[in-house]
Amino acid sequence: MSKILVAGSGNKYRGDDGFGPHAVEALQREALPGDVEVRDVGMCGVTLATDLGDYDLVIFIDAVQKGGEPGTIYKTEIKAEEVEELRSDKEKHAFIYDIREASLEDLLVYAKTIGTLPPTTIVFGCEIQEITMAEKMTPPVAAAVPKVVDLVREVLQRYRVGH
Repeated sequence: MSKILVAGSGNKYRGDDGFGPHAVEALQREALPGDVEVRDVGMCGVTLATDLGDYDLVIFIDAVQKGGEPGTIYKTEIKAEEVEELRSDKEKHAFIYDIREASLEDLLVYAKTIGTLPPTTIVFGCEIQEITMAEKMTPPVAAAVPKVVDLVREVLQRYRVGH
């Protein structure tokens, strides 16, 4: 049986940046298959890389700033073969110094380099309106939470049919 991780990334005490953690809280209230783990990974950076090898599919939910309408949900599917590895010692050394500022892209590159990147990673990003020092999200971003829950459920259903 395949193992699937749904990971909410962000800081739920910083307004719209908490979209990922709020979305996984909503998913944790859903009846999901036993092979699906739903986890708030917060601001984990690359520390999650070693865990990714335990899963066949990873779905990240995160806040993004792409310049679109707040509450817009973007979906990106990434195959392991599309991700570059850190190849040279110079790249690896530079990466170690930037580890605290690591992005999701950095996480995937590092996981590929150490051999733990799953075959498929899906990222759902929600366009934010603002980041504040509050647990409450803005209305358009909060309204996107049930939408992303539905999208994740669709992916899980489609993935399970295909495997």
